[in-house]
Amino acid sequence: METKKYYDEFETIVGDILTHTEFQKIKKIDHHGNGLFEHSVAVGYYSYRVARFLRMDCHSIARAATLHDFFLESWQGKVKTEKGFNRIKEMHGFSHPKTALENAEKYFDIDERQADMIVKHMFPLTPIPPMNLGSWVVTAVDKCVATNELIFKNTQPIKRLKSLMSRA
Repeated sequence: METKKYYDEFETIVGDILTHTEFQKIKKIDHHGNGLFEHSVAVGYYSYRVARFLRMDCHSIARAATLHDFFLESWQGKVKTEKGFNRIKEMHGFSHPKTALENAEKYFDIDERQADMIVKHMFPLTPIPPMNLGSWVVTAVDKCVATNELIFKNTQPIKRLKSLMSRA
């Protein structure tokens, strides 16, 4: 029963994001062998749980974590045209946090702390470290979820959240 309480609270916090027309488009994008939507929900949910356990602002952290990979086109197979340092900057791992932040700010109200959580989640690939504890939570949870997805590539790493995602 306690777990259902957490799912319900998480869904209340991020429900408008999960059902937003633009956010729904990430369901079509593959990510670590799973869908980007599933990955984003997992990072959002587990960041929410960590934040709640640490008595942090779980509302703000859940929303930013859910939006951390809000890019709308697949990066696999994208041709890179730049050379040298500019080529590195256009690589997905370096460039997508900024794209995710731009999309998040375009469709949702994002405060400065949430912006930091979104744009710094790829640290150390983003050279400036996270500026608040919530950003570190999102960064760490994203790494854990992504590692789980890569290790168990052909399984859905967040089966317990499946009913939540099917409603979105």
